[in-house]
This record gives sequence, structure tokens and C-alpha cells, in this order.
Amino acid sequence: MHSALIHAVLSSSPDYDLLLDSLCWPAESWPQTERVEALTALVQARRSIRDKIESVIWARCLPFLCRISAEPGDEARCRESAAAVCGLLGACVGLCGEGVRAKVVSSALQSLQRVSEEEMLAPGTLSVQVATEVLAALMPLLTADEKLTLDTLNCALSSIRSLPDDLVSKVVLRVILTLLSCCGEASSDRVPKRVLEHVCSWHSTERTPGVTRRTLLCLTVLSDHLLDSHSDADPRLCPQFWRMVQDGLTHGDSLTRKRALYLLKRCAVLSEVEGFDCQSSTSEEGETLFKWAPDKSRLLREFWEDYTLVMETLEENQVHVVRPVLNRIDALIQATVDDGQGSGLFHPSWLLCVYQRMFHSENKSLMREGVCHLLELRALRQPAFAAAFSQFVVGSFMNVLSETSLFCRSPGQSVGECPELAVKLQDFLVTFFTSLPPEDRGRVLLQLIQQLGSKHWCAVPLLFVCQALSRLPPSPLLRNSGLAAMREVLRCTMITHQVLLRGAAQCFLLNGALSLTDVSEVTRDDLFTFLMHFRADESLCRGTELWNEVGSLNRLALKSTLNGKGRVTEVATTAQVLAYLRVPASTGELPDAREADKLARAVLLCVDAERRRLGAESSDALEPLLSPLLDTLSRVYTNIYLPVRKSDKSLQLTLRLLQLKRNETHGGHLCFTEDDVTSAIERAFFKLVEPIQNFILRRLCGELQEIVDVERADLYLCVLRQLAVLCSSPSRCSRNIQHYACPKLIKHSLSVLLEPTQQVSKAVSMASLAAVTGLLRQGGAGMPSETVSALRSLNDYFYTSGTSSEPQPSLGNINKRLLKPHDLVAQGVLQQDWGRIAANFLRDQWICLNFLIRAVGTPESAEMPKGCATLGAALRCGVEALALLPSDLVLPVLSFMKAALPRLVDDEEDLCVQALTMSWELVQGLSTNAHDFWPALKAFVSLAFQHELLSPTPHQAPTLANALKKLLELSQSKGGVFGVLLQHCCHTWLPSEQGSGEQADAVFSSVFNHLDIVSEACVYGPVFRRDQRLVQDVQTYVEQLGEKCTANVTVASDNRDDQLPRVCVLAFLSRLDPCVQQHQRLMEELVMELLRKVLMTTGAVTSFGADESPFRVFHTEKEKTSVSLHFFTSPFVFLKVVQLRKALDVILQSCFNHHFSVRLYALLALKRVWSLAESLTEEADAFRGLSSVVTACLSQAEAMQSSGNANKNWVRIQRHFFFGAFHPISDYSVETIFHTFPSLSELADDEWVPPWKFEKLSFFSQSPSLPLRNATPDLGQLQPGDWQDKEERWAEVQKKITPWRLGVHEQEPELKLVPAQRAARLGKQHGALLVVASPIDTTCEIFGASGLVLDTLHHLNDKHFQSLSVSSELWLPLLEVKPVELSGFLQVKKSEGYCIVGVEQTANSQSLQDFKFPEKTLLLLGNEREGIPANLLQMLDVCVEIPQQGIIRSLNVHVSAALLIWEYTRQHLIPGSNEGDQQRG
Repeated sequence: MHSALIHAVLSSSPDYDLLLDSLCWPAESWPQTERVEALTALVQARRSIRDKIESVIWARCLPFLCRISAEPGDEARCRESAAAVCGLLGACVGLCGEGVRAKVVSSALQSLQRVSEEEMLAPGTLSVQVATEVLAALMPLLTADEKLTLDTLNCALSSIRSLPDDLVSKVVLRVILTLLSCCGEASSDRVPKRVLEHVCSWHSTERTPGVTRRTLLCLTVLSDHLLDSHSDADPRLCPQFWRMVQDGLTHGDSLTRKRALYLLKRCAVLSEVEGFDCQSSTSEEGETLFKWAPDKSRLLREFWEDYTLVMETLEENQVHVVRPVLNRIDALIQATVDDGQGSGLFHPSWLLCVYQRMFHSENKSLMREGVCHLLELRALRQPAFAAAFSQFVVGSFMNVLSETSLFCRSPGQSVGECPELAVKLQDFLVTFFTSLPPEDRGRVLLQLIQQLGSKHWCAVPLLFVCQALSRLPPSPLLRNSGLAAMREVLRCTMITHQVLLRGAAQCFLLNGALSLTDVSEVTRDDLFTFLMHFRADESLCRGTELWNEVGSLNRLALKSTLNGKGRVTEVATTAQVLAYLRVPASTGELPDAREADKLARAVLLCVDAERRRLGAESSDALEPLLSPLLDTLSRVYTNIYLPVRKSDKSLQLTLRLLQLKRNETHGGHLCFTEDDVTSAIERAFFKLVEPIQNFILRRLCGELQEIVDVERADLYLCVLRQLAVLCSSPSRCSRNIQHYACPKLIKHSLSVLLEPTQQVSKAVSMASLAAVTGLLRQGGAGMPSETVSALRSLNDYFYTSGTSSEPQPSLGNINKRLLKPHDLVAQGVLQQDWGRIAANFLRDQWICLNFLIRAVGTPESAEMPKGCATLGAALRCGVEALALLPSDLVLPVLSFMKAALPRLVDDEEDLCVQALTMSWELVQGLSTNAHDFWPALKAFVSLAFQHELLSPTPHQAPTLANALKKLLELSQSKGGVFGVLLQHCCHTWLPSEQGSGEQADAVFSSVFNHLDIVSEACVYGPVFRRDQRLVQDVQTYVEQLGEKCTANVTVASDNRDDQLPRVCVLAFLSRLDPCVQQHQRLMEELVMELLRKVLMTTGAVTSFGADESPFRVFHTEKEKTSVSLHFFTSPFVFLKVVQLRKALDVILQSCFNHHFSVRLYALLALKRVWSLAESLTEEADAFRGLSSVVTACLSQAEAMQSSGNANKNWVRIQRHFFFGAFHPISDYSVETIFHTFPSLSELADDEWVPPWKFEKLSFFSQSPSLPLRNATPDLGQLQPGDWQDKEERWAEVQKKITPWRLGVHEQEPELKLVPAQRAARLGKQHGALLVVASPIDTTCEIFGASGLVLDTLHHLNDKHFQSLSVSSELWLPLLEVKPVELSGFLQVKKSEGYCIVGVEQTANSQSLQDFKFPEKTLLLLGNEREGIPANLLQMLDVCVEIPQQGIIRSLNVHVSAALLIWEYTRQHLIPGSNEGDQQRG
């Protein structure tokens, strides 16, 4: 109700009590806002009725406010009513005494202590939101009472700790801010100081993201009072304040980051304005977090402006936007790193905030940009900066380095190069640790290694971090704790299926340990415990350079321990062997094999070190070391009182010593080579073969009865295998184990299997039989008659008929299962342990059958007279075994099937198809298990694609075709799959060195049934995921390191490169002989098949007219691409001299083609080939007949290309390497075709096949007619040419049309009215929407906003504004509110019942399409870059965000305003809209 009307009513009404009663609303009703406002005016105007005012408080105001709190209703209605009643309550309390005031305030403060807004309200209590409005209304009355003011402040500060997040801003804004605005001069300093102390103390005790979010909210709201030049509570002098700001800058919530940046900017601006001298804001550690010096004001202002620009830009999450501004901060860092007084002008922790933000970005490119920028930061060369960055480097920086995608190749890098980031990382760590104070280097390095072991790393980042550590300058930084941390890295982070990368990481880590360990502080036991975790087949292999370096470190450690007296290594190692063999007399479980491994390495390292140091014979150094072991082994058979544990430990040590031989790699396979140390070890153990062998045979033949003895039997059998290898040389054949031990073991084991004995004995016997068959396979064909007889008995045992009632024959002793013992739990054996024993028992059966089918064959019996029937029954058992066995134990079954299928393919075709199908399903199911997948895949390929099956019958062909299809599909997502198939097939089809024969021709002819495999391999190049491609690139890089990385020597090559199929098939094709008819036919059919693939890829038809060549059809389809006709004319140039005549015939035909591009390239090819033909004098007579024709063609071509675009193309193409530098004869090589041409043609670098990949293939044939490499490097040094012109692109531009100005002049009489009257005269509706923003008056006027609030009305005189507004300012009310007054303006509007709506993306934002605008809405919009100022964000009642689908994070502010104003207009002003009808109803 307007004030004039209220005063008129009051002046004409003599009975104020009656008027008061009439304006008071019934207790249970909901009063209208106008009624409450009238009652408020009555109370304020007529104080004579104060005796009834208290009843209004307790009977009307507080009950109604409690009702609003308890009953959820229309939010806009509740807000307006609550604002009006709170105004009435404030007017009433102001006329009452202090007791009433204290009681009302007390009831409101009690409501602030609630933990949750959702908990049930007690009757007569206020909600937190209503309580804050009550306190805001009463605040002007409280400031006179200092105690009540302090109680209110303490209660509000306490509530921000416990209330939910959405209510904290209400308390801070409506209570604390209002209190600061209303307090007098006496309290104007104490209150801000109290607030600052409270939030700083809270943050120092609970430094969590939640606390940071709330404290920054509080500080931002109160920033106008805290950052006041006249205030004693200056947060700039408080170190904890700056910690809050830094924590806010790196917070996960964008709103908190915005608030922190706002406070930082306010402090910097205020410091410059005041000439602030801040040198004493030191933390507890004595560090100054924020400095300001008046004499450096300009430099510091530039720095903080650039710093805030960087932080604001990081919110965009776009690397192309961030990269330019990062460079601006580098120069400022260098300029301020030293101010001439020994200390920097800014603390390095501010820079850490920038990197922290980049490291936590969702954009991986931005994350990588941040890492690269830190690695190149020159300021880290300063010791102070390096020390300040140390915890960040070992913490956040190491965490972000675990991201594999960071190590992808940079643009311009080739396959096999070290990633750019990895190179920078090596330089960075060297610079960083060199710059650190010497006393801090060891501590920081230990923390970094501990961080490596704190989580599981992927193979690629771990490899490059370890490589960077190995490049650190040698320095004694690590002690026992460092070795323990590295051991944890090996134990926890080396879990990867990339064996080569895992081995390379181990090598680099060990290199780092060798150069960084303080040997004077490391015990020998700690050293070898550390070395135990390095695998001999991946890194620490005897005979390598790395092994020798470890031996030197071992000797240095012993020298420091024993003060260098005598032969320290021999003494220490001998004592270690004696301690190892000193055991109590007990049986029980098998000793830990890791102790034997550790001691075996110690012995070999000791011997090798002494041999290199003294040049002595290995036997001289070895005999004293092994004498305790050899003495025990000599008595192991004869001394029945020797403890079992001692014999086990001696055999474990013997086994590891025999296994640790020098490894070398030849063609990707491991082999063992002898040296004098190996020979000395073998001679020492050869003397004891007989007692060891007799002991093992005695133990295996009846003494092993317990379940724990199964593992012991595995040890004995492993030792027996090593002894067999030891005795395999011709000079030691007198003690050949295959001749002596095998028959005895076979007979005993067979007798055990035939009797109903213990299940453990059967498991030991079957394992013995499997080991025997393996020994016999190694021994060759010469077997004594006793062994052959025993094998036949074993064969008869397996092929004994079962008692099955099935129509197919069955075999009762194949797939025979062990029975679980009843006392399994009593023996302390877990269920899964027994399951493994039973599975091994089944696996061992198939190991035996796999050997027997090749050595003995299948027996014929009365029940099964035909061998194929017996073999068919065995194959059915194999199919059954595939379903029974674990995935890692099926290889013997697949190997048996490989031998059985060729014999059954004619008689048991259905069974063979079933076996192939079952085998493929097994392999396919293992695709996610890399450990078992690759061996199973190789076995399946060897089984399904053996030469007997490569010519399948019509029934078998679909099965093989389906398997091939599935293999190709799997190869698209798993690298190396197709390479396994190609390697096998190429070895199968490879032409025999002895020439042709019927069998060789039959094997080779099967290639015609699988021409699709060969053609697919020629063009193979699967599209891997980025992470798979990255792993392939890193593996190529490691391989190119050669012997510099020991893993290349120790790890058996298992090439899974996606280029392997092409390399294999090209190596296979290079072995073909054009004189052999089959080989010539294969090449012809392959060329036609490849041409069909090309045409199918381009979508062209495969049939050609009489006058159309395939080349023309292909070129027509691909005319506008870089893959032009030169790829097809190149073979004509790329021919040997004997084919020049044929090449000229084909080229001359293309010279008369009606297509211009075909003629152009053909003429250039003709010019090049003809110049080559003329240079060959021996061929001059052969080409004499064509001379006139060719000369005429070339002359005409030169004349036709003399002007215009034709001349430009003619000259440009001739400058290209293909026609300008390439020589068809001197540059004829594999390197030119597969590496130089693709690189110069600007194909993707993963299409380049380097020559060394062909060299790695054993069957690649080099010949003088096809050399591998170019004789000169000239062609490879050229730059790629440009085969197509750049296209010009045009962008359409939208222009703003200025309206016809006469329309405004014609409406001159209307301009004399106020804007609202003008709009009403035109019939336009205005809503209650009020817009606070930059000049967007056109949008506001069009959609009928009630007013636009600007920071200044001077915008109206701006020409740019007038050109954009197109007279809309004439129809729209404009209000001027200065920025410093905007906070108070919003508070007033909030008190009037307006809903403050902001456009901002926050965690609690509501989508625009779901939000219902209240009628009284104030729309607050920010500026283009920063959005809504941080100190105004908490004043918002609702945050609305516009749903987006793209990458860009924000819209133009005018566009955002138009969208929101339109949505408000649609809901409230457009007739027929559901929302507007409901509101008006």
C-alpha cells in the first residue's frame, strides 16, 4: 500500500485500536502482503498503541513465521510473506523493551544451532532460513547492546561449521554481513577481527576442502569490511588467510576457486592503492606467502594481473587458450625471482597452484601442457624454488605422471623416438636434484621412490620415471630405507603384461639403485634381498653389463662392512652358505625357494667379481664357496639321518645355480652359452649326479605320501631335468639319465596308477611320468629297448577301453580324476590347493599322451581294432579336457590335438570340426587374460592352420573361415593376433631350400586356398586405441635402445607389432622364384586380389570397359585426395631394366587417355623412364623403334604445358622427389619402398616400415637384386612434397541492421512519457522482472522486463551503445547502481521479496528448462570473462545454468541474458503458456 494512502487512512481514523484489530489477521489464516505492510505502517506511525504491540509479536508474527517454517508451500509466496512479517516484527520489537528484544533474538539464535534443515522442527520453532531473516530485520536494534551483538556473532560463526552448505550462505549474508553493516564505530574493528580470527583458526585445525569452501564463502561476503583501508583486521597480514586462498585456488569446486581468486585480486589492488608494505606476513615455517613493496609496485601489479589471467583462463579447460598466457608468467618469474636482497618477491607456492589446477584438469591436453611447462621451468634452478617445490614434485607431480597418455609422441616425432615429455623429465630431475640443498636430496629422493611404490603404475609411465632416475648423477643418497622403497616398487608396480617394458623398467631402476646407493650404509643381506626381486629372465641376467655392475657394488658393500680385510667376498659368501645349510632336524613344508635364489645369485656374483678382479680360474674361486653344499650333496643318498629340510635346501640351491646361466638372444629366442664359471659349476655337480639321482629316485618311488610332498616332488623332478641337461653332452653319456632313471620311474609310476593306492602317490607318479616323457623328448630318437617296452605299457594303460554305454568308443584311463582325501582339512591344505593338484594330475596325463602319440602311436586292441577309432576316442577325451582344465594348463591338450587331427580329418570330420570350434572358443574366452592368451593362441594357430588342414574339405572350410574372421576381428582391438597367424603360415608355406618336391609343392599349393590371408597381410594396419598405439611406440623405442637396455638381451622377443604381418608376408614374397610356375601364379593372383581390395575401398566397380583401365577408375574415384595416380604409375618407374620395354608400352597407352590428370602423370613417368632407357647403352637397340614416337610425345607435352595452370602443375610435379630425385635403379631397395616412399609421401608414420624390422626376421632373404638398404642416404634426407593446393575457405559474417530512424522521429510525442507509459500506450505488457547486467537493453525491452540496472547511465551517450540499442532505452526504465552499492541494493530487493536469480554453473545449479521463475525475479548477470563477482554469488537465491552439449564452457553474456529473459517471458507474459496462466490464476 502506498505511503500516501496509509497516512490518509490514519489521519481520518480516530480509533487506532480498532484499526489495529482490523488489520491483524486471524491466527490460522495466511495474511496478504499488503495487509502486513499496512499494519507495519500503522505501528511505525502511531506509537501510542505500543501496549498492544507485544501481542502482535507473540500472537501474530512469531506464530505465522513458525507456520511458514513448518509448512512447505509456494516458495515465492512464502518469501514475500516472510519479508513483510519480518519487517512488521522489526517495527514492533523496536517499540518494546530490551527484555522482549532479547527473548525474540534468543528464539532466532536457537534455530541456527540445528544440524540439518531436514530434521523435524519442534512446535513453535523457526527454520534456519526464517531465523536469518528475523535476525536481519532486528539487526539495527542489536548493535546498541554489545553483549547481544557478540552473542549473535558467535552463534552465527558457530552455525557455519555445522549447518548444511545451502544454509551457510544464508547465515553469512543475512546475519554476519548485516551485523557488520549496522554496527557502530566502536564495534566496526572488533567484529571483522573476530570473524577473521575465527575462520583462520578453524581452517588451521581442519584443513579440508569442505572447510576451505565455507571459510572462503564467509571471507568473500565480508570482503568489503575486511579489506578496508581503515580496518585493523587486515587479512593480508595473516598467513592462514593466504593458505585459505591457495587452497581455494586449487579446490575442486569452481565457485570456491572463483571466490579465492576474487580475494586475491582485491588484496593486490588494495595493496597498490595504499602503497602497502607487506614483508612480515610469515607462516610458522618462517616463509612469507604474500609480499608487497611500494618500490616494486608496478612489477608486482603486472605479475598478479598475469597470474589472475592465467587462473581465469584455466577455467576454460582449452589448451590453445591457456598456452599463450602461460608464457607471460615465465618472464615475470625470472624478473621477480630475486629482488636483490636475497629473497623473491613472491612465494613459489603460488606457482604450484597453477600447476595443481592444470594437473587436475579433465582435459588431458591441458594436463600435458602443465607437465611440460613445469619440466621447462627455469626458476627451479634456484635452490629456494627447488626446495619449495620438493613436496609438490614428490606428491602431486608424481601422481599426474602416472597418466599414460602424457607420454604420447609429439607432432613431428617418428615411431621409435623417445617421447618428448620423457626427455624433458630426464633433464628436469637432474636439474631439480642438482638444485636442491645437499642435505635435502636424499630425503626428497626417498620420498619420490616411496611415492612410486604407493600405488600400481602402468608400464609406460613407470618405465620413463625409472629411466629418469637412472640418469641422475651418481651420488650416495640412498640407504637401507631406499632399497626397501625400491623393493616395494618392484613388488607393487611391476604388475604388467608388457614383459619388455617391465624388464626395461627393472633395468633402469636397478641402474638408478647402483648409482645412488650409499654402500657404506647398506648391509649385504639388504642388498641381496633387494636383488631377489629382479627376475633373471627380464633384467638381472648373468653375463650382462648390468650383472657386472651389481657385482662391483656387492664387493664395495663388503669392503665397507669388513674394512677391506682379505678376500672379503669369499669369506662372506662362504659364511652365508654355511648359515643357509644349518637347519633343524624336521620335515614339514618345503623351504622358501627365495632364499636359495638369493644365495645362488650371491655365489655367482662373488665368483664373477673375483674372476674379473684377479683374473683367476673360476674353479679356484668357486670350490671354497660350494664346498659346504657339495659335501651335503655327496651324503644325500647314503646318510639316512640327514634332515629332509637340509636335503631340500641343498637341492633348491643346486637347482638355482644350474638355472642361472648366461643368457644371449639369437633371433628373439633365449639360448645358453657356456663360460668358465658355468663349466666349473657343471663339473662340480657332474661328480655328484649319481648320489643325487639315486636320492631322487628313492624319494619318488614310494617315500612321498603327504600332500605337502607333491610340491617336494616338483622340486625333485626339476632337479632331475637339470641333471639330464648336464649329462646330455657326448662326453658324459655314460651317466645318461634317460637310459637309467626313465625305465625305473615309468615302471614304478605305472604300478602305482594300476593299484588303489593313496591319491597323493598317484599325483606324484603322474608328475613323474610327465617329467620322464619330457626327458625322453630331449634325448632324441635313440631309446633303449627297456624304455621302449615301458612306454608301450604306459600307452596301453591310457588307451584301455572304458565301461561307458555310449555308442562311441571311450577310454577309461584318460581324463581320470583324483579323489579328494577325507583328511584334507586336518592336513592343513586349502580347497583350492587340492584343486590345483587335481588339475595338474589331469594336465600331466595329456603331457604323456602328447609324447606317446608321436613316439609310440595308438595301440590296436580287440575292443578297438581300428587305430583311428582309438584315436577318435582320445580326441573326444581331449575336447572334454578343454572344458575341465584351467586355462593355463590346456597347452598339452592342444598339442595332442595338433598331432591327432591330420590322422582323423578324413574319417572323423565332424569330430575334427568340433575340436577346432571348442579350441577357438577357449582361446577367444582368454582374450582378457594376457598371461594365458598368447600361448593358447599360438597353440590354436599351430593346430588349426597346419599344412594338412590348409586344404580343407567343404565341411571344414566354414569352420576355418569363421576362425579366420574372428581372428581378424580380434586383431583390431588386440595387437599381435594377426602376426601370430602370419608367422605360422609364412613358415609353413616357405619354399624349401632343397628345391621343389611333391610334398613341398603340396604344402605350398595350400596358399591358394588362403589368398585372403596373404592379401590382408599386405595391407594390414589395424586402428588401435590410443593407449595401445602408445604401448607399441614405447616398445619400439625400447627395442631400438639395443644392448643399452639389458632387457633387450634378457627378454625373449615376442613381437606383437602391428607391422609384423606386413613384414612377414613381404619377407615370404621375397623368397619366391619367378621361374617357378606356382610362385608366378601366386604373384599374379595376389596382385589382382590387392587391386580388388583397393577398388572396393574406394567404392568403384570391379568390372572395366574395353577402353577403361583399373587405374583410370581408381583415379576418378580418388581424384581429390593426396593418394593420387602416382601410386599406380610408380610401379612402372620402379622396374628393373629387363622390364623397361613393357613399362613403356603401358605408359604410352596412358599418355593418350582422355582424362587430364592421367595424361599428366603418364607423360611425366614417360619422361623419367625414357631418360633411364637412353642412359643404358646396352638397351639402345631395343628402344630404337620407339624413339620417334616417344620423342614426339614428349615434345608435344612440353609445348602443351608452356603456359597457364598446366605449366604450373607441370613444373610443380617435376620438383617432387618422385620425379625429381628418385632414381629407379640406384634407389631400388626395401628401404626405399617401405620406409622412404611412405615418409616422403606424408603418410602416417606408423605406416613406415624401417629396415631393421626386416633384419629381425630369420627367413628374410637379401639378394643383390633386392638390397635391404639404400647405398646412399640422399633420398631419405629429402623433405616431403606438396601434391595438392590448399583450399580457400570463406566464412559468412552476420551483420547487425540499424533500423530506419524516421520511425523514431514519428513517435516524438510518445517520448515525452516515461518508459512504462510509452509501453502501455503501445499495448505492451511489463512483468516484474528486474535485470542487473551490462547494457543489454534491446533484449530487455523486447521481452518486457520491468527495468534494467546499470553501473552508470553514461552508457546512453556512447555511440557503440546507441548503435546496438536501436532506441530500446526509450521504452525501458533504466536504474543506476554503482558497483560498490550493488551489494546493498540486492539486500534491499531481497527484503522486498525479490528472488535473486543468477546465471552461473555451480554444483547446485538448476537447469533452465526445469526452473520456474517467481513473478518477482531479479536476474543478476556477470561480465564476459569472470561472470558474477564472487562477493555477490552468495546473495543468489537460485543459480540457473543453461544446458550445453559442446566443449566451450560459457556463452556470451548477451546470449545468456536473452535465453533467460525469454524463458521468464514465456512463463509469465505470453498468453496461453501454462506457467503464465497458473501464475495469473
